[in-house]
Amino acid sequence: MEIEWVREIFQACRKQKVPFFFKQWGGVRKDLTGRLLGGRTYDEMPKAA
Repeated sequence: MEIEWVREIFQACRKQKVPFFFKQWGGVRKDLTGRLLGGRTYDEMPKAA
């Protein structure tokens, strides 16, 4: 996965004030690729209605 793709989605979410959840950097070995984006994890979820 390209970092530019994730950054574009992140920026679109911020612009529209939508929660952003970043699961992982592609691949089957997420223990090796991790979940950090810019040094932090993003676990934002929409509020329940």
